[in-house]
Amino acid sequence: MTGTSHHRQERLRRAAEEQLKDRLLPPWQKRVLQRLAVEAGNGWFPLLNRFAPHTPAQRPDMVLVGRQGVLAVLLRENEPDWADSRAAFVWVSELLAGAEVGPAMLTEAVVSVVVIHPQAHTGQLGAGEEHTAVTEDKLDRVLLHGEQLLSADETRWVAKHLDSRTFDLAPIMWNAQRIPVPRGDDAEPAELFDPREQRLHNALQQPFRDWRIFLDGSQLGAVRRRYSGPARITGPAGTGKSVIALHRLAYLARRTTGKLLFTSHLSNVPAVSAEQFRQLAPHLGNRVEFTHLHAWARDFLAGRGRLAEVDDREVELAFESVWQRAELSAPLRGFRNSRGYWKDEVDRVIKGRAIGSFEAYRTVPRKGRGRPLPPDFRSHVWQFYCEYERELSQRGVFDHNDVLMRALAELERRPLPRQYAAVVVDEVQDLTLVGLRLTRAISGDGPDQLLLVGDGQQQVYAGGWRLSEAGIELAGRGEILRHNYRNRNAVLDRAGRLEAINRFDDLDGGPSVPLDAVLPELPGGRVVEWHGTDQENALLEALRGLDDDSATAVLTSTNAAADHWWNVLRAAGVATRPLDRWDGRTTGPVLVGTLFRAKGTEFRNVFLPGDVEVGATFREDREAVLRRRLVAMTRARDYLWIGAPHRR
Repeated sequence: MTGTSHHRQERLRRAAEEQLKDRLLPPWQKRVLQRLAVEAGNGWFPLLNRFAPHTPAQRPDMVLVGRQGVLAVLLRENEPDWADSRAAFVWVSELLAGAEVGPAMLTEAVVSVVVIHPQAHTGQLGAGEEHTAVTEDKLDRVLLHGEQLLSADETRWVAKHLDSRTFDLAPIMWNAQRIPVPRGDDAEPAELFDPREQRLHNALQQPFRDWRIFLDGSQLGAVRRRYSGPARITGPAGTGKSVIALHRLAYLARRTTGKLLFTSHLSNVPAVSAEQFRQLAPHLGNRVEFTHLHAWARDFLAGRGRLAEVDDREVELAFESVWQRAELSAPLRGFRNSRGYWKDEVDRVIKGRAIGSFEAYRTVPRKGRGRPLPPDFRSHVWQFYCEYERELSQRGVFDHNDVLMRALAELERRPLPRQYAAVVVDEVQDLTLVGLRLTRAISGDGPDQLLLVGDGQQQVYAGGWRLSEAGIELAGRGEILRHNYRNRNAVLDRAGRLEAINRFDDLDGGPSVPLDAVLPELPGGRVVEWHGTDQENALLEALRGLDDDSATAVLTSTNAAADHWWNVLRAAGVATRPLDRWDGRTTGPVLVGTLFRAKGTEFRNVFLPGDVEVGATFREDREAVLRRRLVAMTRARDYLWIGAPHRR
């Protein structure tokens, strides 16, 4: 430390001592405050609670604003109760959440709690679930280290914002009145400055992994709203449904006790969402369980001593054995010669609804399944289903539907000993009815306990249902989102031309918003529609021509096509990774996988080679193809490449 710097800090320390002389604080707390006041010359803005040392309950003793974020500081002789730490966090977060300070919109991700003990303290130190604890002589651990979350300008603006929001906090060693009000470019009149537009612009300049958790100020209401029972968030692709759900989980985790659950029908969605949540709220990662619904049911049953493992190979052989029996499959083939169609009928209609009798199946609605099955003909389907069940029994196996049904029956017999504080179900439109009933049994119907997130236009699995069939009544609770934050204009316009039929009735019969009716937020973008004979070289050339090839995916409609393009890219020297092994932690190399695995993801660049299904005979099949193409196209933010090779 130079002599000039030392003298400057000594002057600041003495000035702080003079400012604090009338405070009846313990000597060690005065030392801490004098030390922190010195940091006003190093980019930190300390605000002391006006009532300290008699700080009101559920308030921090002081707040520090700096490049490492906003620190809610508790001065304690002993380890505080976790509830005190959480209350301090919530109080500061309430002051900050949604504040548009300069070009940034603040969220709880910038807030953390620090407990400072006297030097002689011998208890537990370090980072815990609710706070980080240090002694007064180790303050550098929180002041000089850690990830920088705010710019220098944002730091000043946040400090000014806090000073203006509450009487409880008073600045030490700095004057809020001297901080200028944020404005736009100096060459632009202040009244024309649009902080929301600037906020979007700044977010787009950040690394893509940061962009994936961007929250616009207009979305904050959905994060913080209180619902008296089950609620839903719906809206077309790219409107921020999943991002809002993650921010809401962080918001609820800080205000509740116990575990929270994020689940989905799709196995990859929880893994990617867990990584986004760790980035958003790293100290809350152990409060939220991220798992797909079948894995939850399997683990739950195993914990109750029930068999729950599924042998997929044996299940497939069981179905194939029945399909090869002409006397059983011939009537079905005559009506529609498609093995996949009838497997969906068993999985998504009969077992997916837990239909237990032919009489119930005779009249069940089959929304989205094409031309009606005459009631008398359904007897052939029921006989086929019964033989499939007998085959499973003889092999001593059960399928994934059985796992969900067994878990639901076990929950009805003996509920969870401790309920989740909240349950979020993403991509809910792809659950079966049994899966939906299971999520309701897991969550219950209490306030803020169940949030359903989905969009019927993105349904990629057969079947359909209404929420009321699962005993879920929304009663107007929820949000319909209409602003697209994922896709740039060109991408959104191209995807909006697809007529993806909504078979899901916007979660229960409410008005749906088609993709071409949403309000775009991101200008620009580029869409390339290639036609020709050498698609492999065309795609490779386009890939090499990208300005930024990070966060790039090649999406296909089948596993065989994904394997083909994996080999093509690898042979060309392109670093690749299977999409089904990606957890969202990196933005490279190029990801390759099916559009089913792309659900719940987004990328900077998306390539759709022309291997999608063609020549679909039935209307519902054509609609399914369109919905899958819609899902794939709307994964792209900046660049979309669509291949259409000439058929030879």
